[in-house]
Amino acid sequence: MGKVVLELIPESPLRVGGVRPKENFLSTVGYIPGSVLRGTLAEWFRVQDREGDIVPVVSEMRFGNLFPAPREAHYALPLPLTALECKLHGGFRTEGGHGIRDSLLVACVYEELERLGARFPVPLLFRCRECGGRMERVRGFCAHTPSGWRKAEVSLGLKTGVALSRFRRVAQEKALYRVMGIRPKDGLVFLGRLSFQREEQLRELEVAVEHLGVGALTTRGFGKARLSARSDALPSLSERLRNFNERLRTVWRDLLHLCRQAGGAEAIPESPHHTYFSLDLLSPGIFTDASGLPSLVPVLELAGESLSPVFWATHQVHAGGWSTAWGLPKPTALAAAQGSAYVFKSSLGEKELLPLLEALESGGIGERTDEGFGEVVVCHPLHQEVMPV
Repeated sequence: MGKVVLELIPESPLRVGGVRPKENFLSTVGYIPGSVLRGTLAEWFRVQDREGDIVPVVSEMRFGNLFPAPREAHYALPLPLTALECKLHGGFRTEGGHGIRDSLLVACVYEELERLGARFPVPLLFRCRECGGRMERVRGFCAHTPSGWRKAEVSLGLKTGVALSRFRRVAQEKALYRVMGIRPKDGLVFLGRLSFQREEQLRELEVAVEHLGVGALTTRGFGKARLSARSDALPSLSERLRNFNERLRTVWRDLLHLCRQAGGAEAIPESPHHTYFSLDLLSPGIFTDASGLPSLVPVLELAGESLSPVFWATHQVHAGGWSTAWGLPKPTALAAAQGSAYVFKSSLGEKELLPLLEALESGGIGERTDEGFGEVVVCHPLHQEVMPV
């Protein structure tokens, strides 16, 4: 199976779904869902009278979400829900802010030590190290560039049009509609992962985007873009897993030392005996519990182990969409939001876990993964940006 990173360069405004608050207003999301590219390829086959190729070809490919980034970025990812920034001076240091830090490792170790009987003299509270100000959650996307981490943001534009009468095919009186789209600008690209079985499948996708465009309203000046492939610059899974556990052990020792200063906790080991890893959702995840009811927390089955997360940060969203190929709405389901972070621990070593975690990154977790739901990255690199304990 081939794996590449797709680079999409917009050449006209993009409108790629989103909540519709009013019947005459169309909004957009700030990234390109992988299901949009999937629909573009299916539509290309339909236009060519190749409907029979849709299911065989699409089933052999996995379309990841494409996130905004500057052209020079190595890779782009959603900010995890555990990311925090200074309320007074937000942003990464490369952008003049006080820095964006991640609270996942500190909060996870804090809870793990409490389960082992540790009692801390102070509550868990995050403050800006520069000014002592309040830290608050930050949402959006981040990109890793040669100069360091940067926020990745898109610029939105509003276009107003006149609706046409369905009967007379001319302008309908007192009927205006407004469309919100992502503006193309110099240096803006969208980066995401694609898995495929044959090289010609990648070429078919590039041709489909060139001729049909991306997203909605492609016949009204939206969606023109260029698609190409480039190598994946994300750190290897083994490196991310090793760095995650090394940083976790450092936080463990620091918090344990703080706890012992107040007395007690002598029976708690100096370092954890398990291997920890995080799963961060790059797209909404649809999960169910043992009873089949909707859930926001996944349960993993790895090498005979049933793993439930020891720490998680998430909130609920509604997952749905529109099937371009069939012209019908997709079923709506309760889902965990993009950016949700889950920490698991396993008795297996890092070497034994690597092939299992690679399978999770390739196939996703939860239900309806073939539609793009449940895409994950193991041990998000931003989790290394730990606030000093």
